Amino acid sequence: MANNAFLTANSYLGMVIETTEGTLPTSGTSYWLPVTSPQITPQQMFLRDEALRGSPTTVYDQVQGVRHDEFEFRTFLFADTFPVLLRSSLGGSDTKTGSGPYTHAIKVLNNPATGSQPPTYSILDFDGANYFTVSGAQCDTLGITFGAEAAAEVTVKYLGNPYVSYTSAPTVFATQSLSTEHLIPAWDTALTIGGTSYTNVTTGEISIARKTQPIFTLGTQAPYNLFAGPIEVTGKFTFVVNSTSDVFSTGSNAYGLTRSPETISVTLTDPNDATSGTQHSVNFTMSAAQIHSIKRTRGKEYTELEVEFTANANSTDASTGYAPIQATIINGTSTTY
Repeated sequence: MANNAFLTANSYLGMVIETTEGTLPTSGTSYWLPVTSPQITPQQMFLRDEALRGSPTTVYDQVQGVRHDEFEFRTFLFADTFPVLLRSSLGGSDTKTGSGPYTHAIKVLNNPATGSQPPTYSILDFDGANYFTVSGAQCDTLGITFGAEAAAEVTVKYLGNPYVSYTSAPTVFATQSLSTEHLIPAWDTALTIGGTSYTNVTTGEISIARKTQPIFTLGTQAPYNLFAGPIEVTGKFTFVVNSTSDVFSTGSNAYGLTRSPETISVTLTDPNDATSGTQHSVNFTMSAAQIHSIKRTRGKEYTELEVEFTANANSTDASTGYAPIQATIINGTSTTY
C-alpha cells in the first residue's frame, strides 16, 4: 500500500431527499453543493462503569450507548443550491412559478398530521479518501451572514443516523453534476425595514433554529427519530450612524425601545447570473419582526449601531397557521426542490 496522503481538495458533498425516512435512496435527484469546512462528528455515547470494587480508582469499563451523528459545513450563498438547504430547514414544499427565470417560494411546513416535520435527506461526504453517508438527516440550524466586504455565507448543521462508510460512491451519488452558478457577494444586498430602504448597513445575520434532537427508544442504538422542533428566527444588523434621529435608538417611538413589529425584507442579488435578463436572487421576508438589544458602539473611527431582532410568527408569512419567515428564490432551475 502506498504511503500517499489524500487530497482535501478532492472533497465534495451531495444531498438527496429521502422517500423513506432514514433510508438512503437508490435513485432520485442528487444535489451537489460546493462546501467549505465539512465535518462529520459521531456522537457516540459511552456508559461508564464506576461501580466500587475496593480499589482507589474510578472507571472500570466503558460500554457503548446510543449514537447519532452530526454533520456541519459552510458554503457560499448560491441561488441554485441554497433552496435545498432552505427547504430542509423550513420544511415547506417549493411553489415554483415562471417560465425562466423561475421563482421558488418556500415557507414553513405546518402539518400536524405529520408532526410538521421537514423532509429528511441522505448526505454524502467524500473527504478525499472515503465516502460517508448520513441518512435521516434533519436540519438543526441554518445561518446566513452577509457583510459588505465579503461573500454571503451559509452555515448549516444536521443531525442524522450513524454514518456508513464506503470505498466508492453509492448509486444515487455515482454521477456528480456541479453547477457553474456564481456566489453572491454580500454588497449586492437590499434591506428594508417597515418599508424604508437602508443603505447604511455594513453586516447582517439571519439564523433559523429548529432545535432538532434525537429520540432514542429501546431495541436499537440508532435514533428512533430525528425530531425537528418549532422554528425560531433571529438576527442582527450593523448600521453606520448617519443621523441624529435614527429610528432604532432615538425618539419616543424608537423601534428598539417600544413594541414595534415591523416587516424586514432582505434581498441578496447575484450580479453575475441572470436568466432572460433577470438577476438571480434570494429574499427573506419577516413580516412581524421586533427589533431589540440596540447597542451604539464606538470601536471604530465612526459610530455604529448594532441591533438584534426576533421574527414573530404571523399569518402573512405562513401557508397555513403562523410562521416567522418566508423565502423567495429566483434562479434558472426549472424543477422544484
